[in-house]
Amino acid sequence: WVVNIYGFNRIYVKVKPLMDSLQAARESKTAAIASLEAAQEKVAQVQSELAALNERYENALKEKKEVEDQAEALTTRADLAQRLVGGLASENVRWGEEIEKLKSNSLTLVGDCMLAAGFVSYVGAFDKDLREELWKNQWSADLTDRGIPMTEGSDPLEVLSNEGMNSKMVSEGLPSDRVSLENGSILTNCKRWPLLIDPQVQAIKWLKKKEEGNLDIIQLTQKNWLKILTNAITNGRCVIIENIGNEIDASLDPVLSRSIYKKGRSLYLNLGGEEVEYDPKFQLYLQTKLSNPHYKPEIAAQCTLINFIATERGLEDQLLAKVVELERPDLEEKARALTAAAINYQIQLVELEDELLERLANAPDDILSDVPLIEGLEATKKTASEINEAVESGKITQREVEEAREAYRPQAAEGAMLYFLLTKLCVIDHMYQYSLDSFLTFFEKSVHR
Repeated sequence: WVVNIYGFNRIYVKVKPLMDSLQAARESKTAAIASLEAAQEKVAQVQSELAALNERYENALKEKKEVEDQAEALTTRADLAQRLVGGLASENVRWGEEIEKLKSNSLTLVGDCMLAAGFVSYVGAFDKDLREELWKNQWSADLTDRGIPMTEGSDPLEVLSNEGMNSKMVSEGLPSDRVSLENGSILTNCKRWPLLIDPQVQAIKWLKKKEEGNLDIIQLTQKNWLKILTNAITNGRCVIIENIGNEIDASLDPVLSRSIYKKGRSLYLNLGGEEVEYDPKFQLYLQTKLSNPHYKPEIAAQCTLINFIATERGLEDQLLAKVVELERPDLEEKARALTAAAINYQIQLVELEDELLERLANAPDDILSDVPLIEGLEATKKTASEINEAVESGKITQREVEEAREAYRPQAAEGAMLYFLLTKLCVIDHMYQYSLDSFLTFFEKSVHR
């Protein structure tokens, strides 16, 4: 027992410090774990605060970006608004006046349209004096007496056409005098087929240029005229029947009277005993070289008679151009170039204004969001300004050229007077018939001599 006790003592003496160390280590571990848990809680708390700060930071950055984007968008919109206002500022006064004019015209539109409709339907066959007597002295006064609202001093030509359309017709070869412009506006607005009284073939020359590329010219004396007309009706082409007499072939009655009927989805008419498909794009012009033709009343009802007989003023301008071309070709070339440029500028200005108004009319509710629209408006405005400057510059040069050309006006006036005297010789004897082309030939020869 003693030996065992002694042995236990020896072992206990060695183990006891180890056990104490173990206990101390356990206590230290427990303390360390507690400290670790406290540290981990603190770290978690710090990380949570850091995450919150990061989130606030991200939100702040996002808000900053939104504010910057909004500021940039507002700056851009302000710039676009400034550009838009600046681009349209010069039009403000003119468009304001135009709006007031349109409001006033809306009240007088009935009378103006009645006058213009009567002008298209009835005055085409008369000369300048009779036309003015009808629409200016009789019709206008009658409309006023009946209490029909009408613009004071209403002009049918201004209702039927505008400067751009007039310039385009002149550029296509129509003489620029008042009667010729009236004839052109009647032809482009009438619903019945135009029948042109055209002994000087001025209308034919204009129509050939106007309808170039989509035109068939026939005479009722040629063999296959009916076949050509049938194909044109089917394919929607333009046809000129030239050099007709006082009598018109009865085969044309269905065409002149527009005896069109619908079968299924297509339109048809009977021509020459055959059923022909009708294209609404088909256009017919009739032309006679007779200076004083006599047609049946039904022809006048089916067609719009238009008197294209040359006026003395119009012929004077043509002869002036011919004289200047022969005497001063450089001056006439310059005049033609200026006239062509002025016509093109006028057409472009009208087209640009129409395009500008169309863009504004079709703009979205938020017009500033349509950047291409504003850029297009600026480009349009810039082009219009350049054209206006060119027009003003051209007017000065045109004035100088006109002053130089006027030196030859007496010769042109005498030539025009002589031609109209020659046309009256047929009253003495019908053999005295002179065409404008032959007169121009002899006129040119006399200048050379």
